[in-house]
Amino acid sequence: MNLIFVSPFQITTVHITGILIKIYICILVLYSPSISSQNDFVIIDSVLIHGLHKTKKIVINQEIDLHPGDTISLDQLAKKLSSNEKRLQSIGLFTLAIVNLKDWNIDLKTCNIDITVQENWFIYPYIIFELADRNFNVWRKEFNYSFKRVNYGAAFNHINFTGQKDKLKVKLQGGYVRKLELLYDFPYLWRNWGLSTNLLYSESRETAFRSINNKPVFYSNKDDRKVFYQHRANITLLHRSNPQHFQSLRLEYSNISIDKIIAETLNPNYFGDKKHKINYFILDFYAKYDNTLYPLYPMAGFKLEFNMRKEGLGIFDDVNNTWVTGKAEIHSPLFKKVIISNNISFKINLQKNALPYILNNALGYNSNNITGYQLYVMDGRHFILFKNAIRLSIFDHTFKPIKYLPKQFKVMNAKIFFRLNLDGGYSYDPLYKSDNPLSNTWQYGFGPGLDMILFNNFTLSAEYGITKFGEKGLFFESGFNF
Repeated sequence: MNLIFVSPFQITTVHITGILIKIYICILVLYSPSISSQNDFVIIDSVLIHGLHKTKKIVINQEIDLHPGDTISLDQLAKKLSSNEKRLQSIGLFTLAIVNLKDWNIDLKTCNIDITVQENWFIYPYIIFELADRNFNVWRKEFNYSFKRVNYGAAFNHINFTGQKDKLKVKLQGGYVRKLELLYDFPYLWRNWGLSTNLLYSESRETAFRSINNKPVFYSNKDDRKVFYQHRANITLLHRSNPQHFQSLRLEYSNISIDKIIAETLNPNYFGDKKHKINYFILDFYAKYDNTLYPLYPMAGFKLEFNMRKEGLGIFDDVNNTWVTGKAEIHSPLFKKVIISNNISFKINLQKNALPYILNNALGYNSNNITGYQLYVMDGRHFILFKNAIRLSIFDHTFKPIKYLPKQFKVMNAKIFFRLNLDGGYSYDPLYKSDNPLSNTWQYGFGPGLDMILFNNFTLSAEYGITKFGEKGLFFESGFNF
């Protein structure tokens, strides 16, 4: 693999120059009203990009909203440069991205945009050693660190396969859940259109068959036979009309089967009507508008998300369900290093028919957690969730150069934030409410947290949560910006 390295001296020089130019812009606008009134805008003549080796220019051109011919008012110029710089830093492809102004001609009202990047490491082959449970705390508290609930294997991730921000993932996994998976995501197939596809086969010797006291109850047979199988295949059409607006339309086929004991005895409503196997198609539409600053860990701006899914298209009679979800979040800088973040999300099932257990999920799954309730699930047809936080930036530094590391890692940005959370949520579950006291009642949790971001790619969080009942716990979470 060919590597590229931008020297620390070059990055430092470009960075300092950029800061001086942005200071100059602010002085020009604030203290030179006569000039500002005559020259209150600037036209971009060209966009110059440096530091690319693997990555194609189309990726940067699609990620930024600075293009030749654009007219930008001077009072928005510094903000525009900063927001595009933060956006490039958060997409996972660059350890460093600097956006500057160059060749500003006051008489002609033109300028060039100069972008310098340091490419990240793109290839991530790794050994799989992960927990099968929803999070570390469930594994620690509910199953006493049992290694029987661990997945292991090998995987290969390439986050920039042809240099066009296309992702390739191959996974071969054994252990608690055996899995074979292939994913390819090509966002820039033609102009603003892209395509993604995913194939999955999984099987498990144990599966949750219902929730009691808001915790999943698991079944495994005595002879260690597989009790859960899934085949899944999908294809997704992607569209990105501008850096802020993204849409997708996905068609998916899923075939799932379980042990007959679950379907006939333990929970006849797992699939409904004592069925032990279902086949169904999914049609899923997703739309997002995101103008946040540094989307990986938003520091300003807002984001809107909408998702509508039809489960069961009439081809098979196994599933018939339609739901919508929505999410809105806003991040407001209060002082220089203090950010207030507010988030509301919801799910509404549009059909009144009874839901099978496998589709009756609400809070406690994916990222829909209430602080302090990470050990619990709150199933249901509908939910609403409020998440609020005050975040304080306590460390933000770029280390360079770092000896003995590959060239892509010689420049590392590290950010650390202290966080105070206050969350509240409600799930409506008419079917299993008698077994799960946390459902159908308002729950709230609060507590402090600490977040770390390395290389604009890896995130690590530690959170101390307290429920409304006074239960306390320390929770951890980590991930890559794949």
